[in-house]
Amino acid sequence: MKEKGKYISIVLIAVIVFLSLSACTHSDTVGNPENEKVYIKVDDEILSKEYIGYFFYLAQTAMLEEAGYSNSTSEEINTYWETAKIEGKDAVDVARDIAADNAVSTKVQYLKALEEGINITDAEMENINYDINTSAQNQGGMKEFEKTLKSMGTDLDAYRQTKLENVYIRKLYEKYDADGTLDIPDSELSDYMAAHMGEFDPELVLEYAKSDKFNSMVEQWKKDSKITIDDNMMKHFSVENKNRTINPNWVL
Repeated sequence: MKEKGKYISIVLIAVIVFLSLSACTHSDTVGNPENEKVYIKVDDEILSKEYIGYFFYLAQTAMLEEAGYSNSTSEEINTYWETAKIEGKDAVDVARDIAADNAVSTKVQYLKALEEGINITDAEMENINYDINTSAQNQGGMKEFEKTLKSMGTDLDAYRQTKLENVYIRKLYEKYDADGTLDIPDSELSDYMAAHMGEFDPELVLEYAKSDKFNSMVEQWKKDSKITIDDNMMKHFSVENKNRTINPNWVL
């Protein structure tokens, strides 16, 4: 069993810079009856249960895949969640921690993008809507799509929020890359390559080094933010739905 940090990196790869990206220019708690229950708060932003639920789904998916349960039966998956421990901690608690960390990281980056004055174009918004509608069609229509989202512990508003936020995050990364913020001196790049020898294609070393530098910046932004996580409220996230199948190949 690999350590928790490896699981976190898996989910970050799936969620943050280069893959599915998302969010909205308004609070994701609008119209949500759960908005009086604070699970996580980042500065003045309250993260809805459905918003966090998407990251909880991603955490479960990554952990099951890493543990070799991608094609297992529901009974085997249930057994994993009931018995598995990671560094002495119940697997479901680890999944909650990962979900909280990645939800906070995504929200912090989104808020930083807004602070930097980043906006999205009408075409980018149309692309988000197109992607959502395409996913819905692939699921048999919007009603079926919303049922799928519900089975994942999220909903359409929260999912759209995460999709939009990640567009902002991608554009933030691109801004910093273009203005030189992510530049790596040759000496540091050589040290980075030596430290990560054999981990990836040498031709991608600069890309990985920049990504790591950006992620280090994210960690500092998190330290500079006022973050509240209610551990008792987070226990509401569970894997009690025994019939729900995690599909690692369908991470919307």
